[in-house]
Amino acid sequence: MTEIYSAIDLEKAKKQKNNCLAVFFSVSLVYLAAAVFMLVYFILEPYGTTKRTPLIIGECVLTAVYVIFIYIFMAIKFARVKNYVKLLDNLIGKNVTKSIASFMRFNGETTVKDRVDFTSMTFVEWSEKEKDYMERHVLLDKEKARPDFRPGDEVILYTRMNILVSYEVAERTVLEGTPFEN
Repeated sequence: MTEIYSAIDLEKAKKQKNNCLAVFFSVSLVYLAAAVFMLVYFILEPYGTTKRTPLIIGECVLTAVYVIFIYIFMAIKFARVKNYVKLLDNLIGKNVTKSIASFMRFNGETTVKDRVDFTSMTFVEWSEKEKDYMERHVLLDKEKARPDFRPGDEVILYTRMNILVSYEVAERTVLEGTPFEN
C-alpha cells in the first residue's frame, strides 16, 4: 500500500505554520519598536519645528508598508499553511473509506477544497445502491507526486472526504509495447 500522507507531513506543516507565526511576530515587534521610537521622538521635538513633518511622513510610510506586508503574508502564505495543517489533521489517523475502482484518467483541472489545491482523478466504480457503474472523482493533493496509474488499472482506494489518502494497484493493465507485458 502506498501512503500519500504521513505523520511527518503533519509535523513539517505545523513547523512551517510556527515559522510563519514567528515571522509575523518578529515583523510586528520591529514595527512596534520603530513606531514607538518615532512617537517619542515626535513628542520630544518642540512644537512648530520643521522636523516633525518628516516624522509624520515616515510614520505613515512605515505603517503602510507594515499593513501591506502583513496583509499579503497573512492572507496568502499563512492562510495556505494553516488550511493545509487543518486538512492533514483531518486526514491522518482518521477512518478512511475503502473501495475498488478502475482508473480512467487524470483531469487537467485544479479543484479547491477547504482552500487547498487538488488535482482531480476519474475512476469507474460499482455502486451497490444504484446497481450500476458510476464515475467517481477522487482528489489528489497537487503538491504530491502523481501515482503511476494507467487507464484500466484496478486500484484499491483509501479515501477520506473524497481525498486520496493511500492506494494499492490491485491489477495492472497490460498495454502492448510496454515493459509490463507478460
